[in-house]
Amino acid sequence: MMLPQSMSGQTVGILGLGVSGMAAARALAGVGVHLWLHDDSWSETGAPAEIDVPTAAQIAAWQDWPWASLDAMVISPGIPHHLPAPHGAAARAAEAGIPVISEVEIALRARPSARLIVITGTNGKSTTTALLGHCLANAGIPVAVGGNIGDAACNLDDPGPDGVIVLEMSSYQLETTPSLTPDIAVLLNITPDHLDRHGGLDGYVAAKARALTALTAHGLAVIGSGDAHVVKLADDLRDGAAALSVISPEMVPAAVRDCAALAGDHNAENAAAVAACLQHLGCSDDAIAVGVSSFAGLPHRLQPVANTSHLQFVNDSKATNGVAAARALAAFDNIYWIAGGQAKDDGLGAALDATDKVRRAYLIGASAPAFAAALDGRCDVTMCGDLNTATHTAFADASADTGSASVDSATILLSPAAASFDQFANFAARGNAFAELARRLAAPAAPPKVSPKVRGGAHA
Repeated sequence: MMLPQSMSGQTVGILGLGVSGMAAARALAGVGVHLWLHDDSWSETGAPAEIDVPTAAQIAAWQDWPWASLDAMVISPGIPHHLPAPHGAAARAAEAGIPVISEVEIALRARPSARLIVITGTNGKSTTTALLGHCLANAGIPVAVGGNIGDAACNLDDPGPDGVIVLEMSSYQLETTPSLTPDIAVLLNITPDHLDRHGGLDGYVAAKARALTALTAHGLAVIGSGDAHVVKLADDLRDGAAALSVISPEMVPAAVRDCAALAGDHNAENAAAVAACLQHLGCSDDAIAVGVSSFAGLPHRLQPVANTSHLQFVNDSKATNGVAAARALAAFDNIYWIAGGQAKDDGLGAALDATDKVRRAYLIGASAPAFAAALDGRCDVTMCGDLNTATHTAFADASADTGSASVDSATILLSPAAASFDQFANFAARGNAFAELARRLAAPAAPPKVSPKVRGGAHA
């Protein structure tokens, strides 16, 4: 655990007591910080029975915290601290001049001796983070992976001066981590997302750029080349002190061809970013190749979950916007595409121009009528309403079409281009439901093994 000894004796409020909030609470309690805790979903009488609250912590309505003596307030990434409207506690902290910080900030105040790599971007950051952690471990380099993926930063152990900490960071975390000074910062791409939390696209770009501006003087910036926002940020860095690596799919290690979990140009770019980090850290080409080729992938990101002799089922439930879905649609041939849910502001967006390989789209959820109208004239559409109907219908159609001379094989792809909240608790629940349906339909074929070690990030 990361213990911020410099905060010993301070008084800190923690707003939001999920994984990150409780990790911060345990780390701060470990150095004698006076803690005041609040979660909007908890009753004022105490925490849920399954939550292990530090014994010295006070649970109270945020209005009853000792505001005059608070040194800082730790806020959950999912709670607005500024826009579109700050939580009442965040507004009170701003009025009192109390710093509002992230759980990652608490971890960094522990001053870990390992080198720090930060990975961000709208799409691909979880896969890139997990791939980099896998390759480092495979190369025998001590590594800890967390942040917006897997475990909270405070729960990680410092791998030491010969090791590396790899943190996926969302725009929310980047805005509230003033001590951030990475040795390597990776910014993959920027497309519109969570704009209400940042006051528009300019604010979102500025939040993502924090990963770059926080670099150490002789650090490395690894930046994608697929959109105008990251290209401009790369241009701004060319005359700075940090080294710069602008990556593209053409720079991918050849070993990516041997990894089913890294299909598509977008994953080629993710792998190229990982290779740039590993080369900067002194890893050999052979070590990089072995690491990349042995990567098992992350659940819900182009995850093969079942197959028959002519069909594969691919779970890409994490594709909650059009850009992510477009990348999935470019990765396969003869696609039976399941899409829909709670649409983002731009609807299908980039996915509209990526339907050349789609044989039919099966639409679900609240966005189905709008998606059907947008796809009119681009591909055939079947309105299905729910995931169960869509998966069964797609399987029946694909089974009837495949095995012929014209269609030897096909992919049933869940890549929704929309959030899940109209029908599921989250994208993972949606992906798990699809995977279970796929395995039943494909029986007796066994699903491929998927690494269960790291779950993906929740915030962009």
